Amino acid sequence: MDPEQLAQLENRAAQYREGTARHNRAADKLDTQGQRIGNYRGVSFLVAIVSVGAYISLGQAWLLLLAAVATFTFVGLVKRHSSVVEQEETERRYALVNEHALLRITQKWHGLPRSGSAFAPENHPYAGDLALFGNGSLYQRLSVAHTRYGQASLVKWLSEPAGPTEIGLRQAAVTELSGASAFRQALEASGMALVDKGRASSTRTLSDGPNPGRLIAWTKTVEPVLEHVIVLALSYLLPLCTVGAMLGQALLDWPPYYWFGSVAASMVLLMVTKHATSEAFAAVSTTEGAFLRYGDLLQLLETYDGKAPWFVERRASLVGSSNKKPSAIMGKFRNIVGWYDFRHNGMAYPLFNPIFLWDIHCSAALHRWKTRSGVDLERWFATIGEYEAISSLAGLLADDPAAILPVILPAEEARTITAQRMGHPLLSAQKRVCNDLSALNTGQGLLVTGSNMSGKSTFLRALGVNCVLAFAGGPVIAQSMSLPALRLGTSIRVSDSLSQGVSHFYAEVQKLAQVVELARSAGDPVLFLLDEGLHGTNSRERQVGARWVLAELLKLGAFGVITTHDMELCRLPDELMTYVRQHHFRELVVDGEMTFDYTLREGPVTSGNALRLMRKVGLDVPLDG
Repeated sequence: MDPEQLAQLENRAAQYREGTARHNRAADKLDTQGQRIGNYRGVSFLVAIVSVGAYISLGQAWLLLLAAVATFTFVGLVKRHSSVVEQEETERRYALVNEHALLRITQKWHGLPRSGSAFAPENHPYAGDLALFGNGSLYQRLSVAHTRYGQASLVKWLSEPAGPTEIGLRQAAVTELSGASAFRQALEASGMALVDKGRASSTRTLSDGPNPGRLIAWTKTVEPVLEHVIVLALSYLLPLCTVGAMLGQALLDWPPYYWFGSVAASMVLLMVTKHATSEAFAAVSTTEGAFLRYGDLLQLLETYDGKAPWFVERRASLVGSSNKKPSAIMGKFRNIVGWYDFRHNGMAYPLFNPIFLWDIHCSAALHRWKTRSGVDLERWFATIGEYEAISSLAGLLADDPAAILPVILPAEEARTITAQRMGHPLLSAQKRVCNDLSALNTGQGLLVTGSNMSGKSTFLRALGVNCVLAFAGGPVIAQSMSLPALRLGTSIRVSDSLSQGVSHFYAEVQKLAQVVELARSAGDPVLFLLDEGLHGTNSRERQVGARWVLAELLKLGAFGVITTHDMELCRLPDELMTYVRQHHFRELVVDGEMTFDYTLREGPVTSGNALRLMRKVGLDVPLDG
């Protein structure tokens, strides 16, 4: 990285440090204010209680007035305290957003809470080889997604290449959003509010957040009993009869069996509607303080006036044909769900429900909301998830000075991949060594030789991970990069399986077979990345097998890179060498010490370092054989 880029990186890190400190100072100030309000609230409550007691004892009217003033003051302070606490928590979350951003650009992101492992696809053809998901993964480096939809969206984008049109739309959105740091931080902080269970700190693990599955499933159900005209009529008529009969007994000395009968009829109606009301309660009971915060996220998306077509399309999708703001609709949902809080009052609810049929009225209101707006809920949540995914990609473009948007070549142009000063996105910007990949056309291969630890595997992964980012619509780490629509086939990180009785060699053969089969069946050209092929067998068979795989892939029109430290593999048949270029990495020995510069050079390697590595760890093997 050049000095100018390093200066940009340091400036960005300083901004995040200052942001963390600023928001923590604001939160501390609000904490002090909240404690003071809490003390005043306690005093006002005490004054109200003492004043009422004194009024009962002394009967002086001014004491009753004092009690009323103290009560109103207490209620006001309760609301004010709640507001201050919420503001404090918001400041804590913003501080954590800045802290996480600092960890990402200072190569300390491996402990961030979002690794994507829970959402990662199984048996993916290249996710494991390229460390896309899990601890230390690309996902963990990128993700600012906290909703389940956001995490799933980012996983999908990194797992499944988008089409050229969608890539273009995402690139324009990423470019615009990379300059909108205030919106990106607000989006991340609002998403964090769904999963943050207390005061935020860098050492705590955020939860996975609420699972919307049951709520979404409930919005797709039909409950005829809550629409039945007789049920709805009785839900209003019976409470009137019950309350009227109770007043009649109190004021007109009516017999109690009048309201006994009305309550009994109400309880029968509650039994008839029990299944419908229980389902509604179960679906929304976990939403308070969690799903209901989706309304804040939706309001944030409504107010962001993104100019890129990607934003315009999604903003129109949010509003839909009804022309009603989703945040307002979610606000109504929040009010209805708030009524259900009364269910948790174990003393009053059992008496209140049979009289006023509270369950039926709440469930009927929810059912009406579901009928009008519930069908849009999944689409809204999915849109929030897409914004979180695009913000994750935009963050890389904004924070890494070496990040640029690649050129995706049209189908009619030559199918060539090329890159200048390409580096691995997961390596520290200060230590990252970048290399060039000169034009590699379909049907051509690059044979990279080199000694152990010289950088061959890192070069493979750098190329693969940048391709993944490019086809997600995101930035790559390079001075420039252009590539056609392609499919990835890799064999880099191979492990055996004791549970399935699969040896390391057989597992590698299976992966190579998958790459060859992909080249035979894929519509787009296949970029193969093969590391140290067939090193689980003897030298002669390894050479024969590796040469055949390379020749077969090139014959099928694939292109890519194969690495090896076996110099015999460099002796390829003349007809194969026509389509293969040779490059290498090497070690340097200075004053008897072995070092690496991780720089890709033309031609085959001329020496190895295995014996030197053995001597370095104390094994006194001869260097000259």
